[in-house]
Amino acid sequence: MLNQQETAQTIDLWQSVVTGELGYIQSRQAFLNSCIDRVAMLQKGLQNPRERGTALRLLFYLTLPERQRLFNDLVALASVSHSDIELCREVILSLPKTWLLDNIENSAEDLLADGTDEEYRRLLELYINIDDHLTERLVKRALKHEDADIREAGEDFQKYLV
Repeated sequence: MLNQQETAQTIDLWQSVVTGELGYIQSRQAFLNSCIDRVAMLQKGLQNPRERGTALRLLFYLTLPERQRLFNDLVALASVSHSDIELCREVILSLPKTWLLDNIENSAEDLLADGTDEEYRRLLELYINIDDHLTERLVKRALKHEDADIREAGEDFQKYLV
């Protein structure tokens, strides 16, 4: 049982959360309604680790064409480990599957050309949630790679395709 002081403190903490949430909603709406170039601002935010989570969450409020303009940035972010990688993948997976299949390999090509096992693993983790054939193509590419760590990534993900 909470004593009176703890109860008052808990209520104050809750009110602070509610007030902060309402402030965020108002700020978000003002940004979405009034920002002249939302894509450019969010693109900048994606590059800053302190702003990235906020930018990713705001992407869900953009139009489909706006999100598609940020696709290469999103794929690049999905190719390395960071605290917002799941949110990044969620935004990518919110795009139409047909469009994803038509665009993702081209977007990832530069990342993979000079990539390490890190890029291969992170992209395989993304691909496996999109399409088995897409994943299979990247697995085959990894298995043929000269780098043993990249081949190992291919072997690891080959098991998921059975």
